[in-house]
This record gives sequence, C-alpha cells and structure tokens, in this order.
Amino acid sequence: MKPEHVRDAVSSHRDELYQLALDLVSTPSVTGSENDAQDLLAERLRQWGLDVDLWTIDPGITAHEAYCDDGLPVERKNLVARWGAAEETAALILNGHIDVVPSGDPSLWSNDPFGARIHDGALSGRGACDMKGGLAACCVAVKVAMSLGITPKRPILIQSVIGEETGGLGTLASIERGYRADGVVIAEPTSLDMCPVQAGALSFRLHVKGKAAHGAMRDWGVSAIEKFVPILKGLSGFEHERHESFRHPFYEEGSLVAPISIGTVEAGNWPSTVPDELVASGRYGVFPGEDVAEARRAFESSVRACARDDAWLADNPVEVEWFEGQFEPGETAPEDPLLRDLAECHEAIQGGAPAVHGVSYGSDLRLFTRHGGMPAVLYGPGDVALAHAANEWLPIDELERATEIYTLLIANKLDAPDR
Repeated sequence: MKPEHVRDAVSSHRDELYQLALDLVSTPSVTGSENDAQDLLAERLRQWGLDVDLWTIDPGITAHEAYCDDGLPVERKNLVARWGAAEETAALILNGHIDVVPSGDPSLWSNDPFGARIHDGALSGRGACDMKGGLAACCVAVKVAMSLGITPKRPILIQSVIGEETGGLGTLASIERGYRADGVVIAEPTSLDMCPVQAGALSFRLHVKGKAAHGAMRDWGVSAIEKFVPILKGLSGFEHERHESFRHPFYEEGSLVAPISIGTVEAGNWPSTVPDELVASGRYGVFPGEDVAEARRAFESSVRACARDDAWLADNPVEVEWFEGQFEPGETAPEDPLLRDLAECHEAIQGGAPAVHGVSYGSDLRLFTRHGGMPAVLYGPGDVALAHAANEWLPIDELERATEIYTLLIANKLDAPDR
C-alpha cells in the first residue's frame, strides 16, 4: 500500500486518535488499579467492531517461572482485541501497557497529572509518553486499516496489558492464554527507534549487620552504615569489570548496559544510637544473553569479596535477598523478518532508515522472546527520558507518525501472500 494513502487515512482519523489518547491519559491506572481504564478501552474497541477478550487474570499465573511477585492482587482485568477470524497464530500483535507509575508530588506538575490535554503540539499527563499515547496509536492504526477496505486474511491483535511496570503480569497472562503471532511490536517510547534487544534487571536487598551502642561510646559498637561503605565501593568496581568484556552489535562500546544502582537505604532507629542494621535495595542489570542464575551468583560472589578484608563482615556476612522485579534479558535476531518489515514501513513514512539499538531497561519484550517464542521489538512514539517524570508529555507529530507506520505495517502484513 502506498504511504500517501495511509497518511491520508490516518489524517481522517486524527480526532479519534487524539480523543482516545486523551481519554486514556485522563483515566488513572496506576499499577494495581487498571480496571477502569481497561473497561473504557474495551468498550471503545467493541464500538469499532473488534472482538474483545476482557478477562480477570487467574491467580494460577503465580506458579509460572516468569511471574514477578509485586505484592499486588493478580485478579485484575487484561485485554486482547482481535480484528479478523480466530486463528491459532495472528499475523501481528500490537502490545502496550495500560498501567502507569504514580504521579508523585503534585506541586512538581504544571497541571493536574491526570488532567490530560493537548497543547503546543504535545499530549501531556501521566502516561502520555509511557505509554498510553503508543497504545492509542496501536488501536487507531487497526481502525484505520479497517477503513482502508483490507480483508484480514489472518488476525491482527491489540493487547492492552496490566502490571508491566512491576514485572509484566498482563503480557505473561496473554501468552499463557494462548495468544501468538508471527511478530510483536511493543509501543514503548523509543522516539521511533527500533529496539530489538533489552537488558535484564534484578531487584535486590542487602542486609548489613552492625552492633548497637550509645553514640557517645561509638567505639563500643559497629556501625552498619560504615560497614556498607566497602560494599558500595566494591559493587562499583564489579560493575566496571563486567562492562569491560561486554560487546554487542546493538550497543555502543563503553555504554552502561547493565548498571548497578542503589535506590533506597534504611538504617538506624535513633540519632544517638550506633545503627545495628542497614538495608539497601537496588537494581542489578543483566546483560543480553547472560544467564540470570549465573548473574545472581556473580553478584553474590562480588558482595562476599567486598567483605574479605573486614573482620566484622567476615564474621557477619552481608545477606543478599532477591525480590519483586526479576526481569530477564531478551532479544530478537537481527535477521528476523519482523525487523525488516518494520524498517521498510518506517523508511516509507519517515523517508529514512530507523536507528536500531538495544536498551538498558527491562520490558515485556523478554516475555515474548523467552516464554512466548515470538520475535518482538520495542518501537513507539515518545522519549523514554520523559517516562516516570513530572510533566510527562508526548509530541503529537510522533504520535501521528507512529500510527501511520503501524497502519502500513498492518496493511503490508495482511496484503502479503499466504504462508
């Protein structure tokens, strides 16, 4: 199909695109509370003539090896909409997560975080960039394709999934429900770069022991805070050593692909008491292609090594606890037809080849590639640097371009010869 036909068709649906994006952003759906937004989207897609599967996730999913326990109820609504007759394998899945992170301090926002608006060429509000704008583009692209008179020889699926921010519950549940396709486009904010590789990320806690004493007799105690210092320094060196030997064609040499970051530190219970315990929580990056179990063992060994020269730590080892988000790495082969087809559509609309690279953060991509047996790529409108930030926004022109590219990809998939 000619790009200009797609561009004209998307232009004629611009108001619907804007309205759906505004409606989604203005409906709060912080992880764990996604049902209202899912109901809204399900009703909209039914009105458009799509077959909608809106179901409550079965708690049996917790037994799956890829399940991440975020402490939230599993029984929440997940959504898959289908255009075309039911078939075992669809031509394409367009995937987006409906959940968003909390908006944080309202004083940091110029407007109500959930008071979605379009102003000065931008869609703004919590989730505009990450990733309700991209999800709206996926949905409207299917409606545009329907309006072009294409006969869907094989189904196209839209997935609006929950719980992505804390481990990918919705995507995992969709895979376990049997939804499969030749390829998956995940509309994460990549500024329309193609990202077929993601690093992994493992959440950890470090429990450091000390010995309590009155602060006036500090030397009689052992400060857990002071004993944490060599651990922190050692982990920095461990991170550097790991990156020295890492090479991958989709990552620039020397880039920080698998960082180790301490996010919270809790210690002490009284200003004049030497703290007898410190708990530090953080994120441990896992390289693409790296075995998660081996990565954990290497981290634990590094923590032990940090304590070898300290008599107190040698007798009171630091405990490593793995919890909550345990994101495996994932990648799609560079030669996969999905990447070729998406690159061709991008070039047809944008007039040049897309940038292709890997990302350092975890995503649902790894669930498709590792547990669903499907090639997947992150590709969507918006700058990931704006995700989770106050005054989150998305350029409207990118939202429209993404819709055009998704529409052309759908058209090309459905116009292709039968397998």
